[in-house]
Amino acid sequence: MIFSIGEIFRTAVLIAVAGIPLAGIGLMFLHAARAPQWVWALAGRRQVVWLALLLGGAAIIPLGVPLAIWYAVRVRPEIDRVERGDLASTIDRDDGSGEP
Repeated sequence: MIFSIGEIFRTAVLIAVAGIPLAGIGLMFLHAARAPQWVWALAGRRQVVWLALLLGGAAIIPLGVPLAIWYAVRVRPEIDRVERGDLASTIDRDDGSGEP
């Protein structure tokens, strides 16, 4: 069973193209898993939900890519801010007094 250079090249490209989204999903999963539970609680997010979504997204790549992008754009910056100690983004400033 001998493979031609074209078949080998085509297979390598296919693996690389399929691996890029999977790597992105994996990086977001590792970020979600790395953050302590207290950070998630202060951010008002549920760590286990995002871990499950990203893990499921790794199995179903067309679902996982948008989830990973949403996590990277919306959730990850919030988690990082809270972990750095910036709690202003987590406080509801509308106390009904009409003042900012």
